[in-house]
Amino acid sequence: MTFSIAARCAETGALGVAVATYSLACGARAQASAGHGAVMSQGFADPTLGTTAIRLLRQGLPAPEVMARLRQGDPDFEWRQLSLVDAEGRAVGHTGRHTRAWSGQAEGEDCVACGNVLAGEGVVQAMVRGFEASRGQSLAERLLRALEGAREAGGQRGADGPMPERSAALKVVLAEEHPLRDLRVDFSPSAITDLRRLHDEYERMAPFYELRWRRPAETPPQDAWMRRFQPR
Repeated sequence: MTFSIAARCAETGALGVAVATYSLACGARAQASAGHGAVMSQGFADPTLGTTAIRLLRQGLPAPEVMARLRQGDPDFEWRQLSLVDAEGRAVGHTGRHTRAWSGQAEGEDCVACGNVLAGEGVVQAMVRGFEASRGQSLAERLLRALEGAREAGGQRGADGPMPERSAALKVVLAEEHPLRDLRVDFSPSAITDLRRLHDEYERMAPFYELRWRRPAETPPQDAWMRRFQPR
């Protein structure tokens, strides 16, 4: 009951993951490393798989080899689902045969989308279309549009009907060791809507946070900056 996309921006080299699910606090399993890759572990998720994937990516292994290593090391791999991309844009997914229907994946240029307990294949296809159709936007925006496309295509659907996305997350890395964007909604009846609202407000404030970090002596109080530079 999760859908995610792992992707690279070919123009900037940014890497990232976006995910939404009925489960809580899904952002804890979204991982990315600047210059190496990004991964999301879901299905009957093993949180160590993402950590292992990042370690292998940092060793220089390409995404297909990383996925093969994960398979070799996990006796329950057929219960797992993963979205994985490396710094060269090689994107691979895995959908174990024991993941709950509908489950599957779709690959696109510099991206792969995976999902389980979905309304159908159109959900992951909509993620790829949303990502590819938004070229020229920031990677964070493109990933968020992919989530919104999945929701509009039917999103999650269990045995009793449609299921809401109760948590959602967006993680993007670029040049620094820390994430460029690390946004999450851990518990909400409309997590993707709340993630969009959070993203848009964070983008408004991002120049201030950059200034505060890089040139603290020149940084005004936050409320003063908002009034002067970002009037509503």
